[in-house]
Parts: sequence; C-alpha cells; structure tokens
Amino acid sequence: MQRWCVSISTLAFHMLSLSSGDAVQIPMKQLHPGPYQNQHQHQKPPRLSHHETMSFTDPSPNITRVTFHNGPVNYVDRLFADDLLDFLIPLQNVTDSTPKVVIFDSANPNFWLGHIDMTTLKTPITDEKKQLGVDYIRFTQLLQNITSTIFIAEIDGRAFGAGNEIAAQMDMRFVGPRAHTGSFEEALGLVAGGGGQTYMGAILGKAKALEYLLAAKSFTGPAGEALGLYNKYYDESQTLKDSVLELAQRIALFPRVALNQTKSVLSFLNPPNDAFQLDFEAFYDIEQGPEQQSNVRKFLKLSDNQEANHYELGLGESVMALYDRWDGGIE
Repeated sequence: MQRWCVSISTLAFHMLSLSSGDAVQIPMKQLHPGPYQNQHQHQKPPRLSHHETMSFTDPSPNITRVTFHNGPVNYVDRLFADDLLDFLIPLQNVTDSTPKVVIFDSANPNFWLGHIDMTTLKTPITDEKKQLGVDYIRFTQLLQNITSTIFIAEIDGRAFGAGNEIAAQMDMRFVGPRAHTGSFEEALGLVAGGGGQTYMGAILGKAKALEYLLAAKSFTGPAGEALGLYNKYYDESQTLKDSVLELAQRIALFPRVALNQTKSVLSFLNPPNDAFQLDFEAFYDIEQGPEQQSNVRKFLKLSDNQEANHYELGLGESVMALYDRWDGGIE
C-alpha cells in the first residue's frame, strides 16, 4: 500500500532511515517549529516508531509528545496499531524515565487521526483480521489502565471513526480551530465498534450519544466543548499548543503517586472492559453484510482510496453522499 505523509518531516524520515536500521533522529525544527525549541535546550531530537507511523519528542521533563503521521488521512491500520502498542506497553513498568504526561498530536494539519484503513473492511473475516480488533481493544484499554501516565489528545484536525474513538478514550481532549470529529459508521450500516459507543455514552450521556451516533453527526470545536466532549476549544492553533504544554508541565511537577491515585479512583467512571469486546463482536456480526460491503466500496471510490481529497476533508457530512444528501460543503 502506498504510504506517504503530508509534512516535510516524512521526507527527512525516509532519507535518514537509509543509513540506519534503528530509530531515526531528525532535526527538531522539522516536526515542531515554535517557541518550545528555545525554551527546552535539553530536549532530544525526535525518535521514530518502528513502522514510522508516529514520532516521539520530549518537550519538557516527564512529558512525551507523540506525533501521528500515517498515510494521507492518518488512518488506523495494522502498522499503526503495532507502533502504538510498542509505545504503550512499556509504560506499564514505571521507572523514573516513564513520562507522567503524554500529548498526542499530528504532523498532518488536516487530520489528527483518521478512520480505520477501510480496505480491511472489504476483506473476509479471518483470524489475522480479528487480531487487529484484539490489538485495537488492547491499546484503547491501555490508555485507561495505565494510571501512572496521563494521556492528552491535542486535536487540531479531523478525527473520524477510529480517530474519534481513540480520542474519546484519552484522559483529556483539547481542540483547535481545525478540529472536527465524530463517528460516521452508522451511515455505512456499521457501528462505532472500537469503544466509540461506550465512551461516547459515558461522556455525553445516553440521549446525546444516541443523537450523534445514530445520525452520524459530527462535532465542531465549540459544540464539542459545550457538550463536554472536549475540555476546551481554542480558536488559534498556537494557543492550543502552548496551553496544552503549560497544563502538562504543571501536572508533571507533581509526585507520580498522587497522579496515579487520582486517575485510578476516577477509573470507576469508565465503561466496563467487556463492553469493548461486545462492541467489536457487534461490528464483525454485520460487517460482511451486502449493504455494508456496498457502502464500503462506495466510500473507497469517493475517497479515491483514502486520499486526502474533497470527500475525506468533508467527513463527517460527506458520508451522506452515499444517500445523495451531501451538498459538497466542508465545515
């Protein structure tokens, strides 16, 4: 599958990877230009994940920034799942170097984190395919079960389908002017099967969750903040980045034991773990239906096979093109 990234940093990734089989380091200014470079001289150059779907920087003591860059729309695929698990699993074994706060952002100005790789939906259900579901459940649960680290989504782009589900399972969500999120699976005849239903219900309440899930409605920054889906909306991208880092730095000053205890106690608000399994079982039960498969093929055609085209930029409202109900507008 052709893989590319919208930022100039990816070109540097691949050029440097020719000379090393290990993690690649690139100049800081290529990923995160801005005031933090001069403020934190101790900061190490970015490190690449094994499959190059994300990179890691340390903008301040006890803080790690994870930057997504996976394909034209930052979709969630097998390689992304492997890289995220590789990052999260070691955090369970707490050491002095374990970050107290992790901030997730994107190198793609239009997409924070996209939907699942839709090409996987048109293939028969196999053990290998189900393993992706198992791993998806695993890394989303790790976001909640690792209580010694606080996970913050810094969203300044689109996050639909899997991206919205993963964001909902982080501890906090702050958004900028380009943020636009939601679940469009119902329009395909599917369900938000990666925790999207359960967590949206926990965050929004049953009635509002049903409104947005069943109608495949999406959230803008101000609307999401008003509903409690986002902690705060910022109307300037740099203000978003500065404010999230300032909050992370404040949290990271405090003793880890207190952070761990607070997140652990509030975990009683999470949906039960078996709800994730029920979510995926419901998804697989209907995924191979003729109507669902027809909609998946239409989606891939309209998106030019998941390129960052007008249709992908129009999600979630563009999904109504399946029913000839989209006016072509992009919010």
